[in-house]
Amino acid sequence: MNEDNTGSRESITSDTAVTEEESMSKGYISRVRNTDKKNKSPEEYFRWAVFGITMLLLFIAAIQFYFSMQDAISTWFEWEYVSLFKSVYNLVIIGLCVYIIKLFVFRKQA
Repeated sequence: MNEDNTGSRESITSDTAVTEEESMSKGYISRVRNTDKKNKSPEEYFRWAVFGITMLLLFIAAIQFYFSMQDAISTWFEWEYVSLFKSVYNLVIIGLCVYIIKLFVFRKQA
C-alpha cells in the first residue's frame, strides 16, 4: 500500500515538472510564490506612521505659508503692485513644484 502511495506521488510531481518544463519552453512565465516575505515589525509600522504624520504637518505648514506670503505681499507693497508681485510669487511656486515633480518622475523611471 505504501508503494502505491509513493508511486502516485512521484507521478504527480513528475507530471507537474513536465507541465512546468512545457510551459517554460513555450515562453510562458510560471508563477513563483514568495514565501520569504519579510514580516513587518511594529517598529516599522511606527516609523511609517511618524513619516505620514510629519508629511501631513509639512503639507499644512506649506499651505499656511503660501497664504501668509500672500498677505505679506499685500502689506509690504503698494496696492498697484500687489497683483504683479502675487503673480510673480505664484509663478515661482509653480516652477518649484514642476521641478520637484520632474525630479521624482525621472528618479522613478531610472
